[in-house]
Amino acid sequence: MIIQERFTINGREFVRTYSDAGCYVVRDGVSYGEANDPAEFGRTYTEGELMPQEEAGPEDYEAALAELGVIVDD
Repeated sequence: MIIQERFTINGREFVRTYSDAGCYVVRDGVSYGEANDPAEFGRTYTEGELMPQEEAGPEDYEAALAELGVIVDD
């Protein structure tokens, strides 16, 4: 679900938008981990794909290369 929180910096109000499900927030085809906009902009976002939770390891890179037909020597 999209969550929006209002906060103030130097007297100016902003809106932080993020997904409580760990998804990207998307606006106009662009994905963001979270968005912080001036409140007067009134921007709206939708949930996109799930954000990666872990960094890829060597075995992930080798598997991706194998899908492309690249042989990795040990």
